[in-house]
Amino acid sequence: MSLTSGMQPHRVLFIPKLLQNILSFMDRADNVVNACVCKQWSEIALDLIWREVNDLPRLLGLLRPCQRRGMTTDFDGQPDSRDWARFQKYANRVRTLRYQQGTEDYSGMLDDMARTRTKLEMLPNLHTLEWLFEDIYSMERATLFMHQRVRHLIISAPPLQLPTKSSFFVDIYARMPHLHTIDLRVPYAASVIEADILELLRSLPHLKKVIFPEFYFTSNILSELSRMKHINIVQFEHGPEQGLGEEKDVVSFEPVLEQGAFPVIWDLAITARLGDVTRFMNADFAPINITSLYLSTYIEHEPEQVHALLVTLSEKCRLLSQLYIKLLHVRGQLTLIPAKQITFDTLRPVLSLPNLTTFEVMHKYPLNITLEEIEELASRWPSLESLSLNEEPLVMFDFTLDLRALVPFARHCPKLRRLALFMDATTAKIHPTQELKPFTALSILSVGTSQAHDSDTVAAFLSHLCPPGCELEIGITWTAYGSRSCRELENGVLLEINRRFTPWEIVKDLLPVLIQLRREEREKSKALQEEVEDLRTRNRLLMDKANIKADDSCIIV
Repeated sequence: MSLTSGMQPHRVLFIPKLLQNILSFMDRADNVVNACVCKQWSEIALDLIWREVNDLPRLLGLLRPCQRRGMTTDFDGQPDSRDWARFQKYANRVRTLRYQQGTEDYSGMLDDMARTRTKLEMLPNLHTLEWLFEDIYSMERATLFMHQRVRHLIISAPPLQLPTKSSFFVDIYARMPHLHTIDLRVPYAASVIEADILELLRSLPHLKKVIFPEFYFTSNILSELSRMKHINIVQFEHGPEQGLGEEKDVVSFEPVLEQGAFPVIWDLAITARLGDVTRFMNADFAPINITSLYLSTYIEHEPEQVHALLVTLSEKCRLLSQLYIKLLHVRGQLTLIPAKQITFDTLRPVLSLPNLTTFEVMHKYPLNITLEEIEELASRWPSLESLSLNEEPLVMFDFTLDLRALVPFARHCPKLRRLALFMDATTAKIHPTQELKPFTALSILSVGTSQAHDSDTVAAFLSHLCPPGCELEIGITWTAYGSRSCRELENGVLLEINRRFTPWEIVKDLLPVLIQLRREEREKSKALQEEVEDLRTRNRLLMDKANIKADDSCIIV
């Protein structure tokens, strides 16, 4: 709803900062109306309308009217200096431009703009450019929006069929030398462009954050990053949207660290063997001051290697607040081998990390952990905010926990926002005298490949513990990871997972209704208790006024 409803605006609505804050909560359509109120409102509303551009043709249409022929859109004539003068009033407001190549072709319009522009920088105040392309022609047109004031770049890599890719990377650091963030989307192996990436990193001295596809942080690239003075986030993303590298590029993990390596890094993501990471963290000049570590590996490891890594981290990385360990080996038969299960003793060193608030571990075998150990874990970790204890094992028929495992976390962890456990969700045998204290902050409960037998009973139990708004998360993430063995799970495994989803979907539908009913019951009970207490107080005051003792009899003999 716009602020122009016939009533004279209050003078307070002409305070620029306050007006900007108010209009920032409105959508684009409302601010289009607000821009027509007066000159002051127009300037502020237009700034908000054009600050982020997610629709390239809408922006191009500001220059001249467009006409569409099939899948091609062109200007109805060549832009002239008057068109550019009008366009600049809007172009100066653009801070973020996002474009993803689709079926429609705007290349003719972009070429006309390149030929007729009156200034070198078409969007002079642009600081974030996202340009995701599929072909060489769209790639080349990204340079139209590159300039020295751009600080954040999200961009595809050159198509694989392009013979030489170096010029693409030269364009990036020559035109945008002051980049702080680069997010590179690449659908092929790191080895193809490793030399170009190394040159790119050397030429961007102000870089603070890099996001690459999985399997892109090779030893050479990580060594180069360690020498950069301002790098504080080294991150990769899983999945085809970011790109699919090749696991063989990170089989060897031996970065060379020099004195002063990683001077300000706090967030680090690695794909490597656990033993290599343990040696890396024990080496001189290791980045021991990190606060977040994400580690994935596709090699099968023994629990002892997991334990050794955690011991090293607990001794060296005392500032860690977030730790993610993804053991993503799937190859071979998915048959339980008890000796390879992770136990509570395997994980015990994490309790020695004084600042750890987020911990996730993922493994194909279920954790071998008891209810008594869950009680110890929860009682010793009151600062816990997010915990995922391997909720989605692919070997799904060895349970050590049931719904009772939730109770200690609700009792001991008041800050817990996300909890993920693998459980056999049967009727929980809670002692009649044991009060079920609900979670205070929980917003996500993830059950992964857990099993639910009686949906109504499970939902009823969870409604005692889950606060309003808590979301039940169902599903697996295995198929989002980089290895083919993860993405292409056996049909039998997928069928069993799908079978387990059905009762949980019923629980998910029932839970919000039951939570609301529990809440209303508690509110009614509280109101009744307050009413009884009020009556007792009134009665006591009346008796005091009449000088009647509480235990006096009202019968007169």
